[in-house]
Amino acid sequence: MSTKRVGIVGLGVVGQRLIKEFKSNSQIEIDAVCDVNEQLAQQTASECVGVIALTDYQELVSRKSVDIVYVAVPPAHHHTVVLSSIEHGKHVLCEKPLANSRLEAQEMLKKAKQGNIVHAIHFPLPYNAPFTTMKKLIENQELGEILRISIKMHFDVWPRVWQQTPWIGTREQGGFIREIMPHYLQMIVHFFGKVVDTKAHVDFPDDVEKSETGLIATLTLANGLQVLVDGLVGQAEKEKIAFTIHGTEQTISLEDWRVVKKAHRGEELTVVEPADLIPSNVNLIDEFVKATTGEEAFLIDFEEGLLVQEVLETLHNSGNQA
Repeated sequence: MSTKRVGIVGLGVVGQRLIKEFKSNSQIEIDAVCDVNEQLAQQTASECVGVIALTDYQELVSRKSVDIVYVAVPPAHHHTVVLSSIEHGKHVLCEKPLANSRLEAQEMLKKAKQGNIVHAIHFPLPYNAPFTTMKKLIENQELGEILRISIKMHFDVWPRVWQQTPWIGTREQGGFIREIMPHYLQMIVHFFGKVVDTKAHVDFPDDVEKSETGLIATLTLANGLQVLVDGLVGQAEKEKIAFTIHGTEQTISLEDWRVVKKAHRGEELTVVEPADLIPSNVNLIDEFVKATTGEEAFLIDFEEGLLVQEVLETLHNSGNQA
């Protein structure tokens, strides 16, 4: 299989994280990197060796040598960069959430389909053992009847101390609803199907520039299953994130991204040791390359991203807008 050349737009924390995966993948070569911060672009290009540094994404997406564009700019700019990439015939891997609105996401999906473009979103959880383990338990009906799903997202401060970017605490495109919740919404729609009804109350601070501080929501899926969502910023407790599927035979919970806990009826949730999880046999970069060559691949595409986007928009438009 011939190597694919990738151009990377956006070199922040998330973009840098996936660069390491690109560099370690024998099927990928990094062709060019782009960021409005010229010093960062030059530094990243130097670290990648033999890579072009750019500050204008249009220059990157128009390069004939680029096969794939990885879009890692803030969400408000996904739509513009993705559409430009599609117009130039590039396959697109985009950061989550897919867009900054339902209409943007719809157009991105439509254009990608029209252009016969391979399109995917960088959701890391589906390529890891907790996801694979949960999926197997659901498929084998080992949880029994699933009664409810719950999502807890509690933060003592937002943005987190290590996450001080200009946009992630803004109402325009930041907040935990857009930054954290998509990971778990993706798992829900992937495992159980579309969200058909959303009832929510969202609290916003008096400062109209700042993102939400609270969320209480009930999501109803097409199969009737309900999801309870509890989001809070500012409480004293250490940050806690948990995605839990409650069944009549077993309950399984993914806590703080990596820790899987499980309980049988009448038992307390206890940690499942990593060695006892079902490992994933797929890798996002490998799967994306396979898709570009016409092979069947496991990707979270723009269609699934649109289902997530619809919920995000409904949530964000609910409640106490200052």
